[in-house]
Amino acid sequence: MGREDAGQDGAPVGDVPVPVPEGGQAGVPYQEVYADYAAEAGAALEGSAIPLGLKQYVREYFSSREP
Repeated sequence: MGREDAGQDGAPVGDVPVPVPEGGQAGVPYQEVYADYAAEAGAALEGSAIPLGLKQYVREYFSSREP
C-alpha cells in the first residue's frame, strides 16, 4: 500500500533535513519532569505496552536517570 520509503502523508521518510535546535534552556527543571516520566514508564511496565523481554531495560534506563 504505497511506497516503502514514504510516510503516511506521502512525504519521504529519512530524506528530510532535521532543523538545528535553537539554543536556550529547558522551561521546566529536570527534577520536576522526571517523576512524571517515571510514572508513565511504571504504568507501561505494569501493563502490556512494553514486551516482557524489554521491561528490565526500561527499569534500568529510568533508574540510571534518577535525579
